[in-house]
Amino acid sequence: MSDITLRQLEYFVAIIDTGSVTAASRQVNVTQATVSMAIGQLEKRLGTDLLIRNRAKGVVPTRAGRELSARARQILAMTADLEHSATVGDTEMSGPLEIGCVSSLSPHVVPPLAAHFEREHPQVTFNYQEGSAGDLQAALINGVLDIAVVFSRQTIDAVEPIELTEVVLKIMLPSSHPLGDRPEISFSEVAHESAILIDIPPSRDRSIEFMRAAGVEPRIKWTSANLATVTALVASGLGYSLRYSLPDETSTPGPGIVEIPVADAIPRNAISAVIPRGIRPSRRMDEAVWFLRKLFTKDGTVTDWGL
Repeated sequence: MSDITLRQLEYFVAIIDTGSVTAASRQVNVTQATVSMAIGQLEKRLGTDLLIRNRAKGVVPTRAGRELSARARQILAMTADLEHSATVGDTEMSGPLEIGCVSSLSPHVVPPLAAHFEREHPQVTFNYQEGSAGDLQAALINGVLDIAVVFSRQTIDAVEPIELTEVVLKIMLPSSHPLGDRPEISFSEVAHESAILIDIPPSRDRSIEFMRAAGVEPRIKWTSANLATVTALVASGLGYSLRYSLPDETSTPGPGIVEIPVADAIPRNAISAVIPRGIRPSRRMDEAVWFLRKLFTKDGTVTDWGL
């Protein structure tokens, strides 16, 4: 029985990415028969089915296939790193870096991180995607992303979190609001007003949970997954919202609003970079976390991952 080869893993990942053997064969520039034979050998070697072949839906991975896909991507990425190091040495960093970030944090994370790699490591192909913490961490576990940046309270057991900075929950009000000059506001002080909540899972449910813990039942008028929409509704005087912000953040996400820290007791939360448990991070991943820690640390110092 033959050993597993990198070519088999490459073909398998191509099938997962394209959704069909035919499309995968075009992507890797070999015949369809070659790809099919390689996958058959791989399934035989592992003793399990990796793909479900459905005429209507194309090819989708089994549970074993999904697990193999994540590991295969890591193996292929590490192999590419080794090949590059052997060619140009360790002085030049290159290759793809796929970053995921929850939408509300993306303006703080993506532009400075992209600029850092563009300036310091132009051979690195920096890509990013935005979304909910659940979707991003699923993509991380499946090997589609290298790192995801999420709130610590949203992390799942399958990832290793690296905390970047603590965050503060604030109540967003129109700038003309009578409470707009207060240093803190309790939920009870806005309980009679309409709530306009950010509906990016699990933000909405957490907001309701925090308010109910303080003895307040929120009067939810609208929800939106678009922070700009929520901000505009609040600025128009139609209600209040809740948003996590950085400890020293003085700017607001839009004109015509103020944000006041919540006076009620709130569970601690932070921004974390997460990677799948049990993997060895690449140099590109090390560099990204190093920079993010520097970005979010007041004194500019950088500490180890602590993995």
